[in-house]
Amino acid sequence: MSPLLVNQKVLNENYKKTCQDMYDSLTRQNYKSYIFIPYNFGYHWILLILSVETGNLIVFDSMRNSKSAIQHILDPLNRVWKKFVKNNKGRGQWRPELNICLVKYIIPNYSKLRTDWCGYYVCDYLHIMTPCRKATDEDTRISQMGDECYSTDRINAVCEQLARFILNEILDPRGEFYHDGHIHRGLPSTS
Repeated sequence: MSPLLVNQKVLNENYKKTCQDMYDSLTRQNYKSYIFIPYNFGYHWILLILSVETGNLIVFDSMRNSKSAIQHILDPLNRVWKKFVKNNKGRGQWRPELNICLVKYIIPNYSKLRTDWCGYYVCDYLHIMTPCRKATDEDTRISQMGDECYSTDRINAVCEQLARFILNEILDPRGEFYHDGHIHRGLPSTS
């Protein structure tokens, strides 16, 4: 489902229309195994994964919020799910209510660090979970490392290296990748 159609602002401004949009999207995608719903609320991104076959709603939240903190999206999704099950009785054995599963990321708890990386992790999980991407041995190794994978020291080191590269090579006029902002055109042809 598009985050432009389903987000906290749109839900607050036009609850009924948003629920209808969610229902229409669910109806159009009911043949799929999973429906991914990147959801933004209060400048924070979470990833909701609806397993159509099982009626499970899996919630990936890097801030590890409680269920009550995201109840404002869970209630309309459950309402839409109930309507979907009622209108599609003969098409599957769906449970009448969504089973909500809060999942901890394989990253450390960033709620203590107050970072804004939640959007990055939503995108990262979308890439990992979509079938066009095959898991590599490196992905498996990283997922088994758990909290060690994205340690604060490692993240800070990468940020420092990136900042140093930008300062020295892009912003410094003597840097290899410096660009003064002007469009340089070749000389006109004399032939």
